[in-house]
Amino acid sequence: PQATLLQAGTALGTQAHATCRAVPRPSGAPLVGTMAANAACAPSEASSNNPNTLFSYQAKGVPFRMQQVAVSWVFLIASATLILDFAALQSMLRHVSAGGKVWPFDELCNWFGVVSCVCWLLGFIVLAHWLHSVGATRMGLAGCYLKVVAAVFFNLQPMTGTMNDPLLGGGAGLWWSNLTGILFFHSGNVVSCLDFFLHAPPGSDKSKGWAYHGNLPITGMWVYQLATWFLVASNFLACSFGGATWAPLLPTTGALVALCQFAGSGLLLAGTMVTPFGAMASATSRTHLARERSMEGGHLGDEGKALWHQGDAGF
Repeated sequence: PQATLLQAGTALGTQAHATCRAVPRPSGAPLVGTMAANAACAPSEASSNNPNTLFSYQAKGVPFRMQQVAVSWVFLIASATLILDFAALQSMLRHVSAGGKVWPFDELCNWFGVVSCVCWLLGFIVLAHWLHSVGATRMGLAGCYLKVVAAVFFNLQPMTGTMNDPLLGGGAGLWWSNLTGILFFHSGNVVSCLDFFLHAPPGSDKSKGWAYHGNLPITGMWVYQLATWFLVASNFLACSFGGATWAPLLPTTGALVALCQFAGSGLLLAGTMVTPFGAMASATSRTHLARERSMEGGHLGDEGKALWHQGDAGF
């Protein structure tokens, strides 16, 4: 009798698994249908008491997860090399002004700038692709594309600086490219924050603190906006404005400029570390919705699609 019951249970389990894999996918929303099927097919992981197993299950709820992971690593490199770029710049200017010898670390200034700017451009292009893939809001896409434009302008400065052409600003590069770029970057962050305000991510809760896991996408974006406030200030204060008699307002080695540079780049690094966890938390909430809708009718329906596509403004 026990063997018979075991065989019957195995047969039922196989049939349930086959039925689960056959969950219909709505023709108009292939991603949503796939997530609903995946959510319905993972009861053992979802109900596990093992934190690592549960985390693995939740991570699978992030659509096109490896793109998000890749973007996170690219932005980490961009933020870290931006800090090194500012450090090398400050060190070089201080050594030159003191009449001393330029150190090897100082000479890496433009190289750090190239790596950072190329990574910002690559990261925002991949992020835009991810946002299109998950059906983000138009405002979220607009914020991302403003940052793509910003990264293009960022790349002009180290590119012309390594050319060392006197007509293009010599070793300093074009005087206007960094200021233009950071204004676009800051505008993109403002648009992204507004998008989160108007289209709150699923799982967020205004009654809870900034550190609540469902609010981390919003927290990360506000950290990014705070970072670009500092960077707008540092660029504006130290900009030469094409050799105008009144510019720069403060020398690049001034304490306020240096403070804004390192505060801004450090906050970009902090925001980069916060945002991926928030994206996973938001996607986890949508995954639970997918499970509920899939169990009800095999697909999410209009309400589920609307909730799934909310809150994908990204970085």
